[in-house]
Amino acid sequence: MAAFGITYATLISFLMGLMTLTQIIGLSPPDQPPSWPSTFSVSFHEEQWVWIIPLARNAGAWHYDFSNKRARFDHLQGQMDNFCHGRGLELKDLRGDCHLLFNTTDMYVHYPREEKCCRACGVAEGCTVLKPTWMAGATYLGTENINGTVCHGWEADGAAARDRWYQTADGTPCRYSETIKFWPHPSHNITFNMRSFSRDPIPTSVFNIPAYCNTRCPIPWRPIA
Repeated sequence: MAAFGITYATLISFLMGLMTLTQIIGLSPPDQPPSWPSTFSVSFHEEQWVWIIPLARNAGAWHYDFSNKRARFDHLQGQMDNFCHGRGLELKDLRGDCHLLFNTTDMYVHYPREEKCCRACGVAEGCTVLKPTWMAGATYLGTENINGTVCHGWEADGAAARDRWYQTADGTPCRYSETIKFWPHPSHNITFNMRSFSRDPIPTSVFNIPAYCNTRCPIPWRPIA
């Protein structure tokens, strides 16, 4: 060792630094596409646009409980969510808070401030709680720095859009985006508040479907043909 002017301790420090650098720049990609935990909650900032023209910027949150086949996706004031809009509800503020409520068979569109709600779709239309393995078969994209955090990304081809999902090495969600196939830029982007991510059990009350959610939407949601 002395002949090379390097000590054992120095060599170990160098190797540890190299390992850290490898993790940071993503030279060792994860072995498999990500799988969601069975239960989690997280808040986010959402944006939608056409080309470079912004359509909506709003806050929101996901509450996910696959073990009990239920979920709630909140798109808050200012939203232009495609499931919330166009359902034929008589509303004072179409862009007001909208909750998408999922149970084992149905998805409901709920505007809590106006106490308006209807069944938008169900199993036949594919409106079910996403499986934790929904990104199975996705292509690894490498790493991206999102709000100062190194996140791993994957991309999968859906029916009408290409989905991208980014998360940290420990599974904390960073970003979700989708690109409509005939648009060259992402049309929908959700950036998660990583500090809000929680895997704690979620109170059942979060998923309660109000009693007035007892009719079909005047214009039910239909999948793109």
